[in-house]
Amino acid sequence: MRGPLAPLTPDVAVASLYQEYLVTRQTGRAVRLSIERLIEERSGPSITVIDFREVAVIDFSCADEIVARLLHDTLARPDGAARHYFMLDGMEEEHMDPVSSALERRGLAVAARTVKRQLVLLGRIEAEARGIWDALSRAGQAAATDLAARIDRDPVDCARCLDRLDERRLVLGVGDVYASLFSFLPQADTGPERGSA
Repeated sequence: MRGPLAPLTPDVAVASLYQEYLVTRQTGRAVRLSIERLIEERSGPSITVIDFREVAVIDFSCADEIVARLLHDTLARPDGAARHYFMLDGMEEEHMDPVSSALERRGLAVAARTVKRQLVLLGRIEAEARGIWDALSRAGQAAATDLAARIDRDPVDCARCLDRLDERRLVLGVGDVYASLFSFLPQADTGPERGSA
């Protein structure tokens, strides 16, 4: 049984990608390694916001190294390891295709916010899970039973889906409450620790 989410305050950090052109696998590897150093300093749970606002171009190989491999390696950590979550921010349309393609190739997904402040999932995600993720993103935080009632779903099925979304690092669940990763962004927007990648 899960307990309340209220006492949870994940460590939020922003990794700014100060390079305008993210092309070649070597560039992506260098950026990923700098982000990995940023998250190694944290004892979870932590959320790393990867800021794309300065990026004009990202190719598939860089997207694969920076986003897909970073997420893949984090999910492969042993049980009991600190839980690290990732979000992408400042996404333009031209960023989304290479990032989505890299994630889909590995069967992964990531939460993202566009430059127009629209919340989206990029990568591979089932329609039912996407619908529940969308509803939680609108709610901010909710117990599975409350969210299920809002969207007219079975509470047990909704809780299972939210648990799977948490395992994939697309929502954060503590106790019987789940939170959209975006519900923690006001901390990021008001000046958490920033790192450059």
